[in-house]
Amino acid sequence: MLQTLLFILTVVQMTDCYHFDPDEPTNFSILVTENFTGEAGLCIRVFCSFTVPQSVSEPIRRTWFKGDPQNPTAEVPCVHIFGDKDNERECSFMLENLVQGESDGEYSFKLEWGQGKVYIFPQTVKITVKELTEKPTIEVPQLTAGEKAEINCRAPGSCVNLKTDIVFKGIEPDEVHRRMHGVSDWDNTLSVFTFHPEPEHHNTNLTCRVIFQENIWTESTVILKVRHAPTILYSSRCLVWGDELICMCVSSGLPLPQIYWPILNGEYYSAFSAENTISIITVSIASFRNINATIKCVSENLIGRAEMEIQVQNHAGKPKVSWSLSTSWIFFTLSAVVNVIFVSCLTVVLRRREKHKPKDDNHVYMTSLKREESVYETIKMSSERS
Repeated sequence: MLQTLLFILTVVQMTDCYHFDPDEPTNFSILVTENFTGEAGLCIRVFCSFTVPQSVSEPIRRTWFKGDPQNPTAEVPCVHIFGDKDNERECSFMLENLVQGESDGEYSFKLEWGQGKVYIFPQTVKITVKELTEKPTIEVPQLTAGEKAEINCRAPGSCVNLKTDIVFKGIEPDEVHRRMHGVSDWDNTLSVFTFHPEPEHHNTNLTCRVIFQENIWTESTVILKVRHAPTILYSSRCLVWGDELICMCVSSGLPLPQIYWPILNGEYYSAFSAENTISIITVSIASFRNINATIKCVSENLIGRAEMEIQVQNHAGKPKVSWSLSTSWIFFTLSAVVNVIFVSCLTVVLRRREKHKPKDDNHVYMTSLKREESVYETIKMSSERS
């Protein structure tokens, strides 16, 4: 109660004992939202309009303040967004670079005109500042190897802050430049990252960090997906295994490539992961005469094509697993044996638990293939015979 009385006395003193004529309408009024919440580093826009009696004439000084009217801790000038219309005047204001513990509080609106005339509206606006949680928005177009690309990073918030610093991490750019998005001062600050993506940029992290103040920053990270032509990996092999020729071709690319064998007619299986395609073909030696030849593997996608001549490794009879074989084939064989045992045990357990469930002969299970470059997650099996 005492603080309220002191506030009223202060206003009376500041108004220089300003009184209104009883016949004059005292229509001081204000239209403004009373509570706003913002995040540190960002801004708050307060839209406001007010009316005054006809006896109050321009020029009128309009000020928002916090604290003691005679000794305010902060003063904020009004900004013109919509402009004055007839008797309705604008009192909008904006708080930039919000800081917790500094920008918070109640703000009052004060009018000053004539010879020391002052009026303070009883309505106040309460500002609350919370910790920064908003993140920048990264806009990534479709990326194709060798083609110029621009990645946009938009700072969070709804106000332009020219002091904001935007930096990129993860890839060396050709160029980074800033620009305002649109023509309005209310648009976000925008930074443009320009570069020429290459296949090695595929699955690379790109981070955009927005720094508002030394200790107020936020960031977002995206994983780049770069479309590129297929590459056939050197782990591809062809091996004579007893009376059969077995060839494996491993290829990467985006979109995932399709693999085919131009000169071989036989049963082949394809396995797909998120990044690679494996194709394994089995051909009877009886139908393949030139054992010492090379076998061509062809990989294609929408971006391009790759070919590799795979040398046939000739082993007489049923070879035993020995250290003379390549490490990849040893791992391949061991993995196959372990997986067969695992699947057999799993099948027995499932059959015991699901004796009353009908069998489904249409499902074919294929164990995943493990190789040096990656662990395959998704297996798709296809079979073709000619």
